[in-house]
Amino acid sequence: MFIVNDRLITQEAFSARVEQYSQLEPFLAVESARYAICASDAEMVIALVELIRARNDSVLLLYGDTPLESALERAAEAGCCWLFYGTVQDAYRVHIPEDTGDAPPSLYQFSSGTTGGAKLIGRSWIEVNEELNAYNQVLLAHGLGEAEPVILTSITHSYGLITGVLSALLRGAVPLICQNTNPKYMLQRIMSRERPLVYAVPALLQTLLPWLQARKQKEKRLYAVISSGAPLSMNLCQMLREHTDCLIQQYGCTEAGCVSLAVGMVSFDDLGKPFSHIQVQAASYPTEMIFSTKHGKLIPSGDLGTEAPDGRLRFIGRLDDLINVSGLKVHPLEVEQMIARMEGIQEVVVYRGAHPVSGDTVHAMIVAAGSITREQVLAWCQKSLPAYKVPSVIEFVHEIPRLPSGKISRKLLIQGGTGC
Repeated sequence: MFIVNDRLITQEAFSARVEQYSQLEPFLAVESARYAICASDAEMVIALVELIRARNDSVLLLYGDTPLESALERAAEAGCCWLFYGTVQDAYRVHIPEDTGDAPPSLYQFSSGTTGGAKLIGRSWIEVNEELNAYNQVLLAHGLGEAEPVILTSITHSYGLITGVLSALLRGAVPLICQNTNPKYMLQRIMSRERPLVYAVPALLQTLLPWLQARKQKEKRLYAVISSGAPLSMNLCQMLREHTDCLIQQYGCTEAGCVSLAVGMVSFDDLGKPFSHIQVQAASYPTEMIFSTKHGKLIPSGDLGTEAPDGRLRFIGRLDDLINVSGLKVHPLEVEQMIARMEGIQEVVVYRGAHPVSGDTVHAMIVAAGSITREQVLAWCQKSLPAYKVPSVIEFVHEIPRLPSGKISRKLLIQGGTGC
């Protein structure tokens, strides 16, 4: 049915585990309940989710390393009656602060909070099933239906759980969930599959890249890679193409789920065409993309994008990340692209700074190989960018700070970034 690291979980063993869990006190004591799961055991998480979904109940997924006190607070905020923490034996009753209303049975998550406070977001199981069918439809259309998923991301997030595990099980594939974070081990597990379909966030792909580059030329290339969680940088996209037959960017948000897959990306900012179950309002010029579902939901994405004549979406940047320099708008991605083209630049993020007189300023945080100086970066930018887009503050770091999800939070960088 699925593999966790080196261990095969058969259908019989999994069904027995689900049946065992169904006899636990939290499932015997209540009906039409909402549960929270905070655990790192992949088999446990998947079994609980499948049991809760089969009961037509609701579930809140929390990152497995969330401290108990915080997990209890989040579970209470989400209206959960029980929290499974670490193991199924450690189940805590949770105080419900208020009536949860008539919400349909759903999968709940808290948003990453990259641009503000984390929000509780629920998607009904009906909506999740629609996403699964649309997702598999695209994979099948591109000949990837029989690819073998290798999931290197957390399954307490919809990327790993829904589009990784559940979509694979629905189409009869056997997903391999790798919970060992050693790059050498991960690469071994990837190469153990004939046609691996790798699920990973850009930060992890960046970590794996030197291992891929160190492999002998005669060794096989990666069959397919699906990246999500944050846009691929131009440099990382180019380098992954050298080792991958099919590079895919997955796009969506917590409120809408997966919206599109850019199979065989034509550029690093390619988001592909929207799925059949959702519509995306976009234009030929940069504007906020808005998702609309057949259930009547209108979901502002918070992302600036464009739509090409062939229907493919292109990512421009986050709406909240725009930098206003004396009334002139700066898209961080544009400046990042320019700096990334400079030889020796491994990674760069551009974000908003503040000046007591002039207002917004452009800050750049850079991971570089070798002895690149601030003056060299400035000279490079001044060749191709107007003066107001050239970074006024440049900081060299060993790595870009990230959230536990692997995403870069410009909001946090604005609060804690320092100049160099």
